[in-house]
Amino acid sequence: MKNIFLLLAVAFWALPVRAQELPIFDTHMHYSQNIWEVYSPPKIFKKMDRANISRALVSSTPDDGTMKLFEFAPERVVPGFRPYRERGDMSDWYENRDLVSYTKTRLASGHHKAFGEFHLYLPKNVETPEMAEYLDIAIKGGLILQPHSDADVVEVLFKKRPQLKILWAHAGFSEPAPVVARMLDRYPNLWAELSYRAVHILPDDTLDPEWKALLIRHAGRFTIGSDTWEVDRWHGYQGLIDEHREWLRLLPADVAGKIAYGNAEILFGKSPRR
Repeated sequence: MKNIFLLLAVAFWALPVRAQELPIFDTHMHYSQNIWEVYSPPKIFKKMDRANISRALVSSTPDDGTMKLFEFAPERVVPGFRPYRERGDMSDWYENRDLVSYTKTRLASGHHKAFGEFHLYLPKNVETPEMAEYLDIAIKGGLILQPHSDADVVEVLFKKRPQLKILWAHAGFSEPAPVVARMLDRYPNLWAELSYRAVHILPDDTLDPEWKALLIRHAGRFTIGSDTWEVDRWHGYQGLIDEHREWLRLLPADVAGKIAYGNAEILFGKSPRR
């Protein structure tokens, strides 16, 4: 009997690290004004600790929310910049001169490492003088863009500035796996963040075959995100992360590790805690 237990113990410790035990680098977190009165920075980091979140790319409306978290724990927060002072700015930020000035003022701190998450729904939205200035600001500052856009908008961004680095929010949100694959094949400076995509990757407790092949083939180009844009998503933060761990568990260990935290660490650096 002792030998049986010994063999079981050896077999257990020989298993690769399970995906649910992997640290996660959350590359799509918001701490916007609608969250501040509900969750203080200490409460946010307690949620992150429980979910084994090593680090997070945070952007907020307004930018003060990002700075609240960054000032509380700078070693765990990578500031991203949203060009919104309030939610209403989402509708015209790409042609609003006042927001260009706001952007320059906020980015002067030098803390931000990404520009976004921002929303562009039509290719023509990229054609404004303001957008040209935003793109030049991002390139000069070495900022990674995080657009919430369809594939056609991302293609226009690269056409305008081929040297951009883009972390595609939600991998296009509803773009099917073949479209995401085509984009990653075509643009070497494109990475895809997967918030809201767990339902597509794991539709029936089984990895979707197209997504599985894509995640393995482009293992170095995906990251995990939660998109905590509303209070309810912070209420359910653990569940949002667990949804990702479910499908990560079904991938080869080396692929799961890259997607869980490795790729984000290449883009934004490691947490001193790791």
